[in-house]
Amino acid sequence: MKQTEINYTTPAQPRQLRLDTTTFCQAKCLSCHRFLSERRGRMEVSKVAEILEDVARWPEPLSEVIPVNYGEFFTLKEWHLILKMIATKLPGTQITIPTNGQLLTEEMVPRLCDIPTVKIINFSVNAAFDETYEGFTGLPAENIRHIMKTVRQIKLHRPDIKVWASMVFDPSYQTDIERDAFLSYWKSIVDTVWVLSASSACRSDKRAILPTRIPCRSLFSDIVVGFDGKLSSCCFDAGFTLNCGVYTGDLKKDWRNPKLEAIRKAHNEHLREEYTLCAECTSA
Repeated sequence: MKQTEINYTTPAQPRQLRLDTTTFCQAKCLSCHRFLSERRGRMEVSKVAEILEDVARWPEPLSEVIPVNYGEFFTLKEWHLILKMIATKLPGTQITIPTNGQLLTEEMVPRLCDIPTVKIINFSVNAAFDETYEGFTGLPAENIRHIMKTVRQIKLHRPDIKVWASMVFDPSYQTDIERDAFLSYWKSIVDTVWVLSASSACRSDKRAILPTRIPCRSLFSDIVVGFDGKLSSCCFDAGFTLNCGVYTGDLKKDWRNPKLEAIRKAHNEHLREEYTLCAECTSA
């Protein structure tokens, strides 16, 4: 099969909505695209409510909502209020929460588990060895043990919640031995252990050597609403530089706005290079 034989159709609505509720994070993970941007801010709770009320009017329930984009959700003092709003306004939508786990305290876990539509919690661990963890994340290695304790507590309160542990793998940071140790260690602790490649993904220090022609699936599946109303449909566009338009109050209409449709058309015609962000990315 040739790369140019692959293309996608745009569904009537996105499968996943990511809310850019905060760009702040106490970790400093080496692979994080947050550091490619100086964009910093938090979304007003009233704006979160507006977006949720808009999506609640869709004839088909949204499949998944992630209440953060590039930031640590539990830095928000309103974290529980936001989750409760999502569960109330979108009762048929799964909530998935990515977190580094450090701020998720023993007292917070029962409140988190009380949100019935929280279905997946992904702990970004990224290392097996203490030294690598501290160098990679900027957090104390004791947080690994804290995550393990938190996983056990979650399973005690809500065994139906799927708990994941993830590693962004790059030989620049971790060895193959560490990757394999990570997989072996966590497979008996969580429901899913996954390793994802750092790839090039628009990073200046990870330039693609061969051009990618395959359209990016994210453009045909995901929508991200920034804290300031900017839109994106890219997994790695932490700076919202792709210019996908702004939220108008009608997200289903925005999903098919001319700017997003033009980007999708370029990808389906295998002309990713028309967009600098996409030309330098290997994600597909």
